[in-house]
Amino acid sequence: MSRFDVRGLARRAAALRPRRRTGTVTLPEDENAGRERLRELASLLCELGSDLLRAAERSAEVERTLHDVAARYGTRARCFVVPTGLFVRVGGGPDGRGGELDFTPVDGPDLRLDQVEALQALVTRMRAEAVPFDEVRRALRENRERPERFSPAATVLGYVLLTVGLGTMRHATVPAVAGYAVLGAGVGLLRLFGDRLPSARTALPVVTAILVTATALRWAGPLLHENPAVLYIPPLIAFLPGAALTLGAIELATGAALSGLSRLAGALTVLLLLSLGILVGSELLRAHPSGGKAAEPLGAWAPWAGVLLLGFGFLLYFSAPPRVTGWLLGALLAERLVQSTASELAGATFGAFAAGALLPPMASWIEKRSRTPDQVVFLPCFWLLVPGAIGLTSVSEIIVEKDTDGGLESLVGTVITVAAIALGVLVGAGLQRRPRMLLGEPVPSTPDTPSAGPEEQTDPADPVDPMGPAVGEPPVRT
Repeated sequence: MSRFDVRGLARRAAALRPRRRTGTVTLPEDENAGRERLRELASLLCELGSDLLRAAERSAEVERTLHDVAARYGTRARCFVVPTGLFVRVGGGPDGRGGELDFTPVDGPDLRLDQVEALQALVTRMRAEAVPFDEVRRALRENRERPERFSPAATVLGYVLLTVGLGTMRHATVPAVAGYAVLGAGVGLLRLFGDRLPSARTALPVVTAILVTATALRWAGPLLHENPAVLYIPPLIAFLPGAALTLGAIELATGAALSGLSRLAGALTVLLLLSLGILVGSELLRAHPSGGKAAEPLGAWAPWAGVLLLGFGFLLYFSAPPRVTGWLLGALLAERLVQSTASELAGATFGAFAAGALLPPMASWIEKRSRTPDQVVFLPCFWLLVPGAIGLTSVSEIIVEKDTDGGLESLVGTVITVAAIALGVLVGAGLQRRPRMLLGEPVPSTPDTPSAGPEEQTDPADPVDPMGPAVGEPPVRT
């Protein structure tokens, strides 16, 4: 090779080297500032997750929401969520190491429907844009401190309507309806005072069950000519843990064993407390004999009227937004119609399954047309379906009346119904396709290639990892 060729190759090699640009200096990001931002984000996600759990969201859905929000802020999140608290780790690598960890317990009463609506609206906004941390904290604080939409008198009236609605669906006579209304008003007042005394919240179910049972035993026969046992359950509607029973079954079915067992244990504890109150009340007083003939049932229309009364009771007692009145009543009637029709065709178990399968797509359809979060419709319909009253009846039969055979039969029926509703909800949720947020992998930035960032994809429901999957593994939405 000639000297000329060697020099030419050298010049070409030098031309291929990347030239250093003068006048620019690359500084590393302030590590302390980055870690402080991660700490604030972890604390914010814990606060948001705690409120979502108080809004009766499933733990897997809370994980999914926190993953999406963290992806919008440009970081990964790994969560461990149970109904009583949650851990959140943000940042770090895909293996979960590094980053910042925070924990928050879940305290306080459940959120009202107007608070649920405001919370879901905030979550929707946080999924769409990176809302400043201070603004999110202020919105969460204002939502917790939001005054009740209706006056105390309207709230008590709402509880009366709930009691009469549930009672009318179970046993409808004119004297029984009067008894439901009186006992519902008394329990509504007790709930009103109990909500203002957090220290009395634990004892309130027992005290209420004692007073309801004693009152029914004393006056149901002489005044109403009704069996006192008919009046035990409807006034306790706000204490019935039917939703917790079914949510626990759903979480067990989706692999969230710890959350599911926690909900089921809490529901069983409430049933035992209420049964204890009924037992104590029955020991304090004996049933007074009836002084006349029992009244005739109102007719086949009474359960449908009970559904409407339940709907108006939800609107008043749980402060639902007034604009959803028509949608809520229509959803409750549709659930009742599907459950009744399917029960006539293939039995009560299939009726529970069919109504549960209808619930997720119907709530999503209403959300798209009314601009109301689906949870606002989902929760009242869930109360209509879940067999909390049947569960309390079966447990009280075993403890109070010593009817082991009948109580066990009712209890087994309750378990089967809970499982059917849970399976139906899972099937209905599996038919939906929901967007999820994925955190893109970093790529070299060029004029023609945008930098990676959060992106939305729409995938069918995937199996749920209860230990907190990496971002982009959504649970089933119910």
